[in-house]
Amino acid sequence: MKKFYSLCIAALVLSMSLTSALADKVGDKAKPLNISEWVKGATAEAPVNVTDGKNIYVVEFWATWCGPCRTSIPHLTELQKKYKDKGVVFVGVSNETMEKVKPFVEEQGEKMDYNVALDKESLTNKDYMKAYGQNGIPCAFVINKKGQIAWVGHPMNMDKPLEQIVAGTYDLEAAIKADEMRSKITDFSTLLKEKDPKAKEAADALLKDIGKNAELLRQMVDACYTAGEYDLLNKVLDQLASVDDASAQQVKSIRTQIESRLLSSKYKAALDAKDEAALKSLQKDVLEKLKGDARGLVSFAYEMGTREDVKSQLSFLISLLDEADKVEGSNMMPGPEFYRAMIYYRAGEIAKGDASGEKALSTITNQTMKTQLSDYLKNMKPKPVEEKKAEEKKAE
Repeated sequence: MKKFYSLCIAALVLSMSLTSALADKVGDKAKPLNISEWVKGATAEAPVNVTDGKNIYVVEFWATWCGPCRTSIPHLTELQKKYKDKGVVFVGVSNETMEKVKPFVEEQGEKMDYNVALDKESLTNKDYMKAYGQNGIPCAFVINKKGQIAWVGHPMNMDKPLEQIVAGTYDLEAAIKADEMRSKITDFSTLLKEKDPKAKEAADALLKDIGKNAELLRQMVDACYTAGEYDLLNKVLDQLASVDDASAQQVKSIRTQIESRLLSSKYKAALDAKDEAALKSLQKDVLEKLKGDARGLVSFAYEMGTREDVKSQLSFLISLLDEADKVEGSNMMPGPEFYRAMIYYRAGEIAKGDASGEKALSTITNQTMKTQLSDYLKNMKPKPVEEKKAEEKKAE
């Protein structure tokens, strides 16, 4: 869910953008990789050939700017080491430039210990990501020794299917059937977007067929959430919560995020109406209902901090970030201090923004991320009046 995902909806899977008629399917033959340059491991003289039938291949799509990708990198390295002697070869593919990727990979060192390559004119992305209806990274494809796409999904969910593929116990027919269900979910998502009354009937049929398949239920969650269909969403969440304890915990988190979204809509309406009484009441609700949810608090502050009337809400937004600071074990990167700097800048509080920005950047050890966030804050920082006037005069 890209709109909100980067800040607070890590629990939700990304929706598929292609219709079933356009997408390739699990069980289809894998296509060769189109690589412009090899950054680590393989070389142009000795490239990885995922169609040779000699190994099991894992092709993962990622980017240096992608937070979830950075989280999955050490896990991919662990899996590569675990299965290296069992004929499994990992390849990370980015469509960025060598200037961006090489320093990042070098900085990761042993944490990123597998083949890394650059996509050639996004042709590999087209043959995999687009062909299989995937529009969010990180995303991994597992290719079996018959050269078939056996599994597609988030790399953090890959352990069990990869273990089964290596052991020869993986049920490819069941995976193909599940992939067909994903196509039906894509069609269901289209019905939701078009506000088609048939969506409810389609949801009932899907829930019956899906049963306790958590991965497919999460895709239905994403479709309902994106369309704002909360009645259907609650029905899907109830079924997801019944799968196992982990899913029940995830549903609890998702319901909190839904509550945050509804509060956000109400709060915006009160701001637009300049309804001070409603705003005070909603501020109390936000603090109570999002207490303990660092990502929810930060996300709410960030969203309201992008509005033109941010200055009138400054005290409240900073209080949300203060509350987020109190949550232990949130491990947010960047943390609340970074968003505090951004909001101070948006409100014209340059000195406070500078102080928060400096503090936020001092906690980041990844140099690539530090540079990117520093550049972002520089762009956010209001220009001095004299410089702004000079630019306006030049434009005239």
